[in-house]
Amino acid sequence: MPAYCVARIVIRYGKIAEFIDAMQRLVPIMEEKDWKLVASYQTVIGNIHEAWDIWELPDANAVGAGLAAAAVDTRFHELMPDLVGAIESEELTLVAKTPFSP
Repeated sequence: MPAYCVARIVIRYGKIAEFIDAMQRLVPIMEEKDWKLVASYQTVIGNIHEAWDIWELPDANAVGAGLAAAAVDTRFHELMPDLVGAIESEELTLVAKTPFSP
């Protein structure tokens, strides 16, 4: 059964465009590491500097394995300054679907 990793991201003020650009380059890298982006949301009412990414993972072990694999990928290292410049903070939460989830 898959697991889901929800990333709550606080984007630095004035850096939304940079965040979107960096994420468009990050998604293919993470998808090679068995993280499948199933949804990404940005606040339109409320704190407009927040985003949520929902990643489908094969299992809970894929969290550490995917992050470790990304850490040795040269493309990730090239992208890291852009992510650091755009993201103020990020919180990862591992969740499972509820019985009533579609």
